[in-house]
Amino acid sequence: MRVDVAAGPLVSVVIPMYQAGAWIEETLTTVSAQTYKNIETVVVDDGSTDRGADVVAEYAASGSTPVRLVRTVNRGVSVARNTGVLASCGEYVALLDADDLWHPSKLEYQVAHLTGSGAPMCVCGYEMFDDRTGRPIGVVRFRNGSRALRGWLALEGNGLLLPSTALIRRTALEDMRGFDPEFSVSADLEFALRMEEVGPLDAVPETLVRYRVHPAQMHRQLSELSADMSRLYDQVFTGGRYQSIERRCRANLAAHVGFSELIRGHFRLGTLHLARSA
Repeated sequence: MRVDVAAGPLVSVVIPMYQAGAWIEETLTTVSAQTYKNIETVVVDDGSTDRGADVVAEYAASGSTPVRLVRTVNRGVSVARNTGVLASCGEYVALLDADDLWHPSKLEYQVAHLTGSGAPMCVCGYEMFDDRTGRPIGVVRFRNGSRALRGWLALEGNGLLLPSTALIRRTALEDMRGFDPEFSVSADLEFALRMEEVGPLDAVPETLVRYRVHPAQMHRQLSELSADMSRLYDQVFTGGRYQSIERRCRANLAAHVGFSELIRGHFRLGTLHLARSA
């Protein structure tokens, strides 16, 4: 199924940005290149100190795609996303991280899919690439978003990369009241778990996003990852529900952090985490 790319419902592209001046112009260019044209773009500068906001302002002044820049103090990515959603008005909301890239047909495929399925959200496959060389690292595809969510919760395989693959119905976002600012590294996973309560998470198998891998990414902050995921597990498994799954999830988290610390040469800390995975 294809939609009339000259019309169709308005899609709001929400891009939270923090210290992304080196990448944001290339990211915006992939939004402008979309074959689906009924788009508005909102970039929320989350208190950056680099030239990112200036780059966006210059792009907005010269580009053919409407781009709105919202400047805020630094309050974290969840608040920045929520701010962007509130500043937009599209029937659909497409999330995009300021350092990732879209295939030209990304929105066209997903709008067509959600128009036919009625699902609250749709994700797609993505290719990881090295920021320094541009070379592909690997490809992640999904045929069932809800099934993939279980593996993401247990840190088994790759996540759904919601910040750049998701197209979401605004009505579902409003019902959920957006992203929870109490979470940082695991905010996307917490959001996806709540979204699944609204309805099944659909996926298109096409690889429509390029995910830039570089050292500054939030998920590489191990201490924050450990604390954030532990808090999420406390919330998900409250009251002793699903004890066997909980044990597996917590063991996988300890193993992931432990091996990562060992790779960084932190042998004592790595060993402590690995002991908890047994």
